[in-house]
Amino acid sequence: MKRQFVKDLKPGTLVNDVFWCSRRDIKDRRDGGQFLTFEIRDRTGAMSAIMWDKIEDGITYIAEGSFCHVQGRVGDYQGKLQLTVSAVYPVEPVQVSKADFIPVSRFNPAELMSELRGYIAQIQNPWLQQLLKAFFDDARFVEQFAQAPAAVRVHHAWLGGLLEHTVMMCRLAVHLPGVYPEIDRDLILTGCILHDIGKVREYTAGQAIEHTDEGKLLGHIVLGYQLVADKIRTIAGFPSELEKQVLHIILAHHGEHEFGAPKTPKFPEAFLVFFLDYLDSRLAIFRSAIEKNPGVRWTEFNDYLETDVYIGEPPDKVQ
Repeated sequence: MKRQFVKDLKPGTLVNDVFWCSRRDIKDRRDGGQFLTFEIRDRTGAMSAIMWDKIEDGITYIAEGSFCHVQGRVGDYQGKLQLTVSAVYPVEPVQVSKADFIPVSRFNPAELMSELRGYIAQIQNPWLQQLLKAFFDDARFVEQFAQAPAAVRVHHAWLGGLLEHTVMMCRLAVHLPGVYPEIDRDLILTGCILHDIGKVREYTAGQAIEHTDEGKLLGHIVLGYQLVADKIRTIAGFPSELEKQVLHIILAHHGEHEFGAPKTPKFPEAFLVFFLDYLDSRLAIFRSAIEKNPGVRWTEFNDYLETDVYIGEPPDKVQ
């Protein structure tokens, strides 16, 4: 039974427990020897680790994409927590519970999927309706979509994260035409539902959430483009102009080239899908930072938000 979780580890904490190794590197020391750097993970987060001595044991028992039982002490390295490992042991199957390493959405997946189907039913454009049904009338695809995470570590990095993220975007999207009546409501909703569809192939969740090989090689934008383009080709007469718009939304939903977008948004609906994606993903990162730091006024610096997060005084202390 796992007793120690990453979110609870502080400087000085003595560690003796099982973790998932998501990365491992062998590096050369100045004295001619070698040392190991790796990353440990569980359902609460990740932490870098280093092993200076007995690295033969580390090479034997620490492998990327597997479990390791480590002993050591948590310290502070350049302002970030780091575990210095003194010993490592093989992991017995009884030491591992999947629930300790893969977080799940706080929402009921069946309820979220029902809500998503409601948004699909609202779409009046027959071509977009047909495209979405081609995906969501497929029971196997629906099962994959409902369970898929939206990331390994950044936002919605849990089972059901993709479905949760998609529904949150749809909840926001349905209100936009009331403010901007000139935009195409059906196109925005379709873009929200399909923008991250490639993540059903980008990630896998066995004992931990990981990238698939094609996820690492191609990424969810390319995979999503392929999935949607292939599906459109099965729909006879699908309008070429609408096809270009839908595919552009997928290619542009990261907004900027520096964020991995092959194209930047070229029309309002594409920009709005990018904006909603950015909005919901960033709020999820804020929420996780706050939830993981109870009882403090400020969190440590968050690399993804590029700031420390202000939590403030607990409600019972506010006058």
